[in-house]
Amino acid sequence: MNKAIIYLHGFNSASLDLDDNLLTSKDKLLVMQEFCLQKDIQFYTPNIDYRDFENIIEDMLLQWNQCLDKSFDVVFMGSSMGGFASEYLAMKTGCKAIMINPAITPSELLPQFIGVTENYETAQPYSWNQEHCNQYGKYEQELINSKQCIDRTILLDMADELIDSENTLLKYKDKANVVTYAGGSHSFEHIRRALAVIERVIFS
Repeated sequence: MNKAIIYLHGFNSASLDLDDNLLTSKDKLLVMQEFCLQKDIQFYTPNIDYRDFENIIEDMLLQWNQCLDKSFDVVFMGSSMGGFASEYLAMKTGCKAIMINPAITPSELLPQFIGVTENYETAQPYSWNQEHCNQYGKYEQELINSKQCIDRTILLDMADELIDSENTLLKYKDKANVVTYAGGSHSFEHIRRALAVIERVIFS
């Protein structure tokens, strides 16, 4: 079966520039693009606006259905907030999720960014407020309450400066395949080393 990755970037970031070109200055994206070309995997990398998570889910489910119509087997993959979104989408669809330094409780993590005025990658005007944070509580609870068996692989840089990697490891050690890397950062600096893990998830 044909393979596809729907890749979701992190909070207030981007995968594409204003001309819809891949941001190849970001190592994760460049490495993943090269990997997908080599392995004949469809690599879908939309820009995400985390101010409206409900709309993100609707858009990604639409993309998933379009992939199914073309006989693609889909894996959701994402970094930080994209990891949270990937887990949620995997719960909804039964697909696998690859979560890179994932956000676990966005409603608690994101208030520190209240007042952000432009996107970090594109410099587009942008604002973030408490209501944007509050929306995530119900999605967190839905994941907690779900009886769905989710096939999760988690890639962790243990020196993540933004999210407590030890806490993530503790939460998921019994319900996910967790692969840890010494050092690194929240940006995740071990994507090349992780390719073998990613390939196994996609083709197993």
